Amino acid sequence: MLERMPTFVGCMTLAAGVAMVAAPGRSAALLGLEGQEPAMRAIGASDLVLVPGLLLGRPRWPWMVGRAALNLCVAGYLHGLADQGSSPDALKAGAAAFLGLTAVDGATGLALRRTGA
Repeated sequence: MLERMPTFVGCMTLAAGVAMVAAPGRSAALLGLEGQEPAMRAIGASDLVLVPGLLLGRPRWPWMVGRAALNLCVAGYLHGLADQGSSPDALKAGAAAFLGLTAVDGATGLALRRTGA
């Protein structure tokens, strides 16, 4: 199970990255962040940078730790803009969700490191 987690995360990251790069306006609108399209595209592009390592990297643990670090950055970004967006509660919830993903991805990365994967 542990060794399959980077593949799952990589597939989710690929889907999210493509969506944010291809349609940053839609992502921004869903979050109530109109005018933040360049940031949405940048987040999507940073997601896509991680995908090859998550899916094919050896070892994969550094890529999971990288995913955790990016999650933390996104959480900070969403929380920082919460009061400026049209949906502050949704942005705060999104930030909290990314903090949770940071913990899961970080713990997975550390566990993979211990196993050498």
